[in-house]
Amino acid sequence: MAKKISSLILVLAVLLALAACGGAKNEKVRVVVLGFDGANWPTIDPLIAAGKLPFLKKLKEQSAWADFRTDKPTKSSVVWTSIATGKTMVKHGILDFAYMKENNIQVPYSNAEKREPSLWQMLDRFQLRSVVVNWFVTHPPDLFNGVMVSDRFRQIMIKKPEFANQYVDTVQPKMDFYRLKQVIRRDYGRTIERIGMPDFPARFEKTHPGQDFRRHFTLQNSRTFVMQDALVEDVTDLLFQKESADLYMTYFRLPDITQHFVLRLLPDEFIAAMFPQGDVWDMSAEKQQQVIGRISQELEPVYRYMDRLLEKYLSDPKFKDAYFFIMSDHGFSLYSGGYNHYDLPDDMPAPPGILLVKGPKVKPGKTDACIYDIAPSILYLFGLPLDRTMDGKPLSDIFKLGRKVKYTTYVLDKDRKGIARKDSDQETLEELKALGYIN
Repeated sequence: MAKKISSLILVLAVLLALAACGGAKNEKVRVVVLGFDGANWPTIDPLIAAGKLPFLKKLKEQSAWADFRTDKPTKSSVVWTSIATGKTMVKHGILDFAYMKENNIQVPYSNAEKREPSLWQMLDRFQLRSVVVNWFVTHPPDLFNGVMVSDRFRQIMIKKPEFANQYVDTVQPKMDFYRLKQVIRRDYGRTIERIGMPDFPARFEKTHPGQDFRRHFTLQNSRTFVMQDALVEDVTDLLFQKESADLYMTYFRLPDITQHFVLRLLPDEFIAAMFPQGDVWDMSAEKQQQVIGRISQELEPVYRYMDRLLEKYLSDPKFKDAYFFIMSDHGFSLYSGGYNHYDLPDDMPAPPGILLVKGPKVKPGKTDACIYDIAPSILYLFGLPLDRTMDGKPLSDIFKLGRKVKYTTYVLDKDRKGIARKDSDQETLEELKALGYIN
């Protein structure tokens, strides 16, 4: 009898030991981050209410969502780097779109100036794999376990196809450059038909007969920007399907680009009535709502494209149990001078963007979040330690998880940074000038 009791105790001890060591299979975490520059609820919600964005409507109901707090300056180069690092610009080192070198030479900020590791580099430390497409300030691409298609790839492939083979270093590993080249489509007419986008210059000329759209730099370059986002979609589709990874990230620009010229698409008489002498401050709340409503209508094709992209990626069986983070870096504000997100009055807060988080253990409903919370939240999901110098916190309240927060210090491995080259900086400078970001 004593022998049987001893055997039973031994079996129980073994079972308890196995449980303590994680005998049960650990949950496999997969995260997908989808960035949409400039997207904002004031222009999205009217379209949801009108039944124009059916997938976004359902997604917002099923997700944790927020008026995504951002920080000044609301410049994409700064904010998207903060999202990827969880740190302020003072720490990560990307302070603007461009800076002045010796002899007053203007140079765009590049990945070479970044001082802090991004999410894909933090995951690399734990042998986790990432796929990163078109993230802002990622050229030259980092060396890590995975694939990076830098933001320079879309510029060169669309604007300078004859020089494409000289820019294999826009992709890491470089050999992936050649398979990505195969997805490039350069027929503008077929592209706008395929993605459901209007020809914005033609829309401008229809609203303003006799006026030349080329007088407005952003509008003049809108066809290139549309082609770039369509290329990003094709590259994303290929890599998201073919590559096995733990973290997937991609970034689209059209919501921001379009809002930079959207007032140009409205009739002159409407602008004159709504913006007397260019002043917004005396505009009634009712008039402001009218202007935002008209802007929302003009943005419908852009947000319908975004709606379709979201449905495609969230409905993909490959990502059935993935956690999705959908976000923008800022919104737009009506202010004295028009409609924008930068050069705002000092007392006007940075306009918030959007955030949606969906996944197996996410609690739906409105939450509070800022741009610095994304990196720590993703590390928290993977069960990895947070960097103790991050400026955000994990959004633990939205997850049905009981994980203990751990901390460490992540240091940028300078030996695994790409080598900067300056011969293609002019393309970036021209693009920034077209958007009015630099002179």
